[in-house]
Amino acid sequence: MLVRPIPSKPKFQPAASAPVEAPTEKFRPAPRKSEPDGSAINRAIGEVTEIVESLRQALEQMEEVLELVELAERQKIADEREIESLLRALRQLQSRGGRADRQEREEN
Repeated sequence: MLVRPIPSKPKFQPAASAPVEAPTEKFRPAPRKSEPDGSAINRAIGEVTEIVESLRQALEQMEEVLELVELAERQKIADEREIESLLRALRQLQSRGGRADRQEREEN
């Protein structure tokens, strides 16, 4: 069985006369850069102004899109009316053509 030697006394020993005091302050934040009081507010105002401008531009674009959609709807309605008109004319021509063929047959 091996026997370990007894460790020697540590080389560094705190002084017995130094009292250990509890810290009086728990936390002290790091000091901030001193800024003028209005700078944060001015930045916020600037950001809100940019957002408002962006929203205005988006609104203008949406209004343009709305105008295009309304124009497309009007054009669609006009096209449908034109198609219906052409179909009526085609039916009339077909019905007249059928009568003309019958008349020719009856005459022969």
